[in-house]
Amino acid sequence: MQVSRLLDRVESNAIVLPEFQREFVWKESQAKGLVNSLFHEYPIGSLLTWETERPPEIKNDAIDRERHGLFEVLLDGQQRLTVLYMLVKNDIPPYYDPQDIENDPRNLYFNVSNGS
Repeated sequence: MQVSRLLDRVESNAIVLPEFQREFVWKESQAKGLVNSLFHEYPIGSLLTWETERPPEIKNDAIDRERHGLFEVLLDGQQRLTVLYMLVKNDIPPYYDPQDIENDPRNLYFNVSNGS
């Protein structure tokens, strides 16, 4: 799936984060490492999602429970996806509130000339 489509799915709450997931804890150095890996076209791992009609409790209740059909619950990869969302969309994903983000990577600078 394209990154832009994936991030749009987060933005529209089509991909949601279960309450049992740990909070966003990545430091700026880890976010920079992710960007560096993307820049060099290194593998960054995969995401694991669970499609269900009956999702568990969702962080910040960022879900439309009136909607029918399958919900896509993010089980693995939320640190990477959260960083990508914040860097590309310049916003915090709907499954978090601003006070939930201690290490906001949106002030990250990456030099594409030398990859640092």
